[in-house]
Amino acid sequence: MSALRIGGAVVLVAVAVLGALLLADVRGWRSAIAQGDAVYAVTPGKAVWTPSTVLGGGAARVLGTQDDVALRRALQIYAVAAATPRRLDTAVQRQTLRAQAQSRLAAAARGSHASQADTLLGILAFGQAAGADTALADFTNAVRADPSNTAAKFDLELLLRLSAAQGSRPGAGTGHSFGRGGRRGAGGGAQGSGY
Repeated sequence: MSALRIGGAVVLVAVAVLGALLLADVRGWRSAIAQGDAVYAVTPGKAVWTPSTVLGGGAARVLGTQDDVALRRALQIYAVAAATPRRLDTAVQRQTLRAQAQSRLAAAARGSHASQADTLLGILAFGQAAGADTALADFTNAVRADPSNTAAKFDLELLLRLSAAQGSRPGAGTGHSFGRGGRRGAGGGAQGSGY
């Protein structure tokens, strides 16, 4: 047998072994995502979507799971933050979780799930003091990313109606923006309403 034939056989065996390992990792990713989703449905804080792999991140790149897993982890922290009771003794924990959720959702908003992530960012922003301007921008970004996102459209319209009913205009300035208490000067109300 010539050296060329032996070399070719070795390459074929190596390719076959790598292919089998990649296939095992692909199956591992599919199983981990399905199992993680099942756990998330029952106990969001305990869900894990990362399998043990032989080839590292190769299968994740082949499947394109990075954006999906990033969104799931952001949703996980969002759910845990939302489930944390609003009490004095949990205030720091709740604020930390909300900050982590915002950070992860902002990262997910740069991927293929931008609309869903931006919608949740808007909800988080609206729940904070003076966050209506940010929420308005997030809901607008969500609708732009996916015009069929009815939740984002609903939230955007609701926020605009709330601001109109309050006589405030998001983005009108520090004394006039929705969510800021205190006095309003001239121009703080709806257009045409005088002082």
